[in-house]
Amino acid sequence: MSPGVKWSAFILSLLGIGLSFLFLFFNPYSEHAVSSSTKVIVVLMLTLPSAFMAVSIWLGLRLLMAISLIWLAPYSFYISIASIPSIWNVFLLILLIQIVATLSFFRHKKNEGLPS
Repeated sequence: MSPGVKWSAFILSLLGIGLSFLFLFFNPYSEHAVSSSTKVIVVLMLTLPSAFMAVSIWLGLRLLMAISLIWLAPYSFYISIASIPSIWNVFLLILLIQIVATLSFFRHKKNEGLPS
């Protein structure tokens, strides 16, 4: 994997963690307080997979990257497409960069094992 893809995916994973906390504690689109069930859903479906993705990119763990990508995809698509245009469309950008990073990491590891 190229260093640019690795660092951009890592930084965008951290941005995903920050945006999910922004969604919980400062939502500019709603003046209502966030319920505890919403906090649990956002933490379990957006924050934890983004954290696992950041750790797996840093350590180079392919399987954890794929698991966290699959885990993160449904809610990222929902949040990014539910209201267009909004700040939450950044989740789609984050997801696309993570898909590119995961695919390039799998391709890089596959090519690494071939004899020359």
